[in-house]
Amino acid sequence: MAIDGNKIIHAVMEGSQIRESKGIIPLFGVYLSIFPINYYNKLSYGFEKMRKERQSEAETLLVRAAQECGYATFQGVRNSWEWEEIVKPMIDRKEDQIEGFSAVAFAFGWGDLKVKKLVPEETLVIQASGSYEASGYLDQYGKATSGKCYMLRGVTGALMDLLYGEEYPEGCFTFSAEEHLCRAKGDEYCEFIARKSSD
Repeated sequence: MAIDGNKIIHAVMEGSQIRESKGIIPLFGVYLSIFPINYYNKLSYGFEKMRKERQSEAETLLVRAAQECGYATFQGVRNSWEWEEIVKPMIDRKEDQIEGFSAVAFAFGWGDLKVKKLVPEETLVIQASGSYEASGYLDQYGKATSGKCYMLRGVTGALMDLLYGEEYPEGCFTFSAEEHLCRAKGDEYCEFIARKSSD
């Protein structure tokens, strides 16, 4: 059976109406909150631009933070009762989890992720047509010279970590991703390629 992304998105939309008194949404085994993307982008790109000579180091830290967050978040997602009831019945093979994760990420508002290529234990290629990071960078700074979707880049690596790394929590950073195409650079879409980490 193929993954029905619309069914997953509908479940997230229904569940997101349940909020605790502090605005936290308990859903898919994790605690979500509604967070303004403009604020997130200002923090990320402000951090990146604090010291020009250390921009590469800032980018690495942003991607690693996103990968660790994505790793823990999607571990929670796949251990949730919602995953068990809604997504797991659609999974025929281990690799189908990536499609399920992508639908959940889209429902969370992280971007329209499409799995373009998956070579088990080797490579994952994900395209995103609606990254709020790329849009935010363009709005704030204009055209970039490098990829600016640090969160989605880290999440792409995290998805491979969860499938092919050591058992949680030891598998984080088994894979790492690069962003070769980015709308912030003028590309039609953003593209992330995860491969085994060299370190």
